[in-house]
Amino acid sequence: MPTYDYQCQACSHPYTAMHKISESAPPCPECGSTEVKKLLSAPAVHGGSSSRQEFAPCGVPAAGGCGSGMCGHSH
Repeated sequence: MPTYDYQCQACSHPYTAMHKISESAPPCPECGSTEVKKLLSAPAVHGGSSSRQEFAPCGVPAAGGCGSGMCGHSH
């Protein structure tokens, strides 16, 4: 289930809530107001792969790059 960041318009309390995209924003946990604003935030990325990518000598990513014929170089 996705998480969303909100800020209460009544008391300015920021909070995070987890709910289905089809559900409306939950009330502020601090004051109970339903006048809340969804804040723009970067989506969370989940997965088991590393964010570090290996590169071949020619600068092409090693996975599917040099040696596979995809980069055009004969290494």
